[in-house]
Amino acid sequence: MRGTAYVHLMLGGAVLASVACGGKSDGTGPTSPTGSLRVIQAAESTATLDVLVDGSVVINALSAGTVSSPVAVAPGPRTVAFRPAGGATSPHLLQLAVGADTTYTAVVIDSSTVLNPIVLTDSGGIPAAGKTKLQVANFASVAGPIDVYRRQPDFDGLVDLMFPFAYRALSGYVQSDPGNWQVLVATEARVNGVPPDVPQDTLLIVEPISLAAGEAVTVVLVDKAGGGMDAVLVQDR
Repeated sequence: MRGTAYVHLMLGGAVLASVACGGKSDGTGPTSPTGSLRVIQAAESTATLDVLVDGSVVINALSAGTVSSPVAVAPGPRTVAFRPAGGATSPHLLQLAVGADTTYTAVVIDSSTVLNPIVLTDSGGIPAAGKTKLQVANFASVAGPIDVYRRQPDFDGLVDLMFPFAYRALSGYVQSDPGNWQVLVATEARVNGVPPDVPQDTLLIVEPISLAAGEAVTVVLVDKAGGGMDAVLVQDR
């Protein structure tokens, strides 16, 4: 099934794993018969992160607030582990049934609670012919309650994306024309129970997010080292 699947679980932090089917056509990632894995390091408590697949390090010393390049992973059942660079591996593991020509994205975040595995599937990530899509995931814990807006290529004004937009929440995909998108994050405010038309206390502006026809992207909001908020863009297809 094409689409995106998300898994939350505890790993001395937590992980969100997304699945995007289809090989990379630009030559920058693995192609059949392998799958691939990339990781966003969003855990402030760990300056650098090692990622292991079946006990072997595949990503070394990934800095906080960065995303790794995709690494090849053989199809089949795989065990993915995380550790502070050179430190002890967390006992909480991610089990992945890796498929050929499938890309998995893991977002590693700090967590003080044990989360049971929850799987959410979203088959809406494939744009219609000649269109683009964008979604936002909120993994910025320090900012507190936020409002998220987008400006899309076929509409000049700002439109709220989803509310409330809780920590660890994921919006649905929004579809528009090819061109430049903008994502704006503001401190949560309410007018008659809904976000105001004019954002209050802007925290972050992500622009331009340039998408060609057929492309989709996830904007992952993360805590910024030293304070504030940052964003990591993950090309979904």
